[in-house]
Amino acid sequence: MKHKTVQTQNIVGVLPGIDEQLKNEYVVMGAHYDHLGFGGEHSGSRRPDHYEIHNGADDNASGVSIMMELAELFSHNNSNKRTLVFVGFGAEEMGLLGSKHFVKSGIVENDNIQIMLNMDMVGRLDRKENKISIGGTHTAVSLESEIENIVSKTSLKYSFSPEGYGPSDHSSFYVNDTPVLFFFTGAHNDYHTPDDDAEKINYKGMKVLSQLIYSIADYFSNMDERLVFQEAGPKKQEERQRFKVTLGIMPDYTYSATRGLRIDAVLKNKPASIAGLEDGDIIIKMNGNSVDDIYEYMHRLSEFNPGDEVKVKVVRGKEEKTVIVKF
Repeated sequence: MKHKTVQTQNIVGVLPGIDEQLKNEYVVMGAHYDHLGFGGEHSGSRRPDHYEIHNGADDNASGVSIMMELAELFSHNNSNKRTLVFVGFGAEEMGLLGSKHFVKSGIVENDNIQIMLNMDMVGRLDRKENKISIGGTHTAVSLESEIENIVSKTSLKYSFSPEGYGPSDHSSFYVNDTPVLFFFTGAHNDYHTPDDDAEKINYKGMKVLSQLIYSIADYFSNMDERLVFQEAGPKKQEERQRFKVTLGIMPDYTYSATRGLRIDAVLKNKPASIAGLEDGDIIIKMNGNSVDDIYEYMHRLSEFNPGDEVKVKVVRGKEEKTVIVKF
């Protein structure tokens, strides 16, 4: 692979608020529009030996589509008190580069942002579970109760995660003390592969989500009060070089039960799948040591070396099971 350095850009649309005092405050709605191109080594593809187009229908054409739908809906109504900012972020897959640049640019004063709403992988709402995951719900005082009041009026099931830092563009805002919400319909085995294509998108589900996010954005645009930011979890990512092994799972970053790490997706032909772990399993122990959340999971993972055989205890349904994972 020959690497080239090129210039890309964020794409920004602005809908001015109508309230003389509140129009200088902002609700930002964003989604990254980049993906992995033709894949290959160092591209982020989970099939680096397959040099073929990665369309990224869910990651993240789905988020961009909803963001554009919201822009159209708000432009027709045009009754928002605060100014609405719609952003297509570039270079998210290379390390949140577009959103970091946006925050540092000062094009919108960070101190005047009421909240940032991020849509990333919102196109695969499970037709049976009908469940949306929302992260960042503790990044402002009373934010979670405000959100629950809105979501509970829909037909959607939901799970909340309090942390403001996560694997997408909202993190760039959270580390600069801005309240955030991260909308996500879940991981799947097509993630970062050429199989993430349009025919697998749940378009009716996207319509429901766009209506929900519209209601949330409208609420925070028109409320008289300013949200009060509060820290919810760390403001930096764990160092990846700590890990000498990988389990081969996609964690559910929004899982917020009392203990454990829920597996959103088990990757094929990786240690977890070979050992018999399944999507939805909740890891509670590794080699007899507790796994209470994703941070403790990462700590446990850092303790293992290639060749180690590890007892992994999970909750599956109403039962506890133990499997042997060989790294």
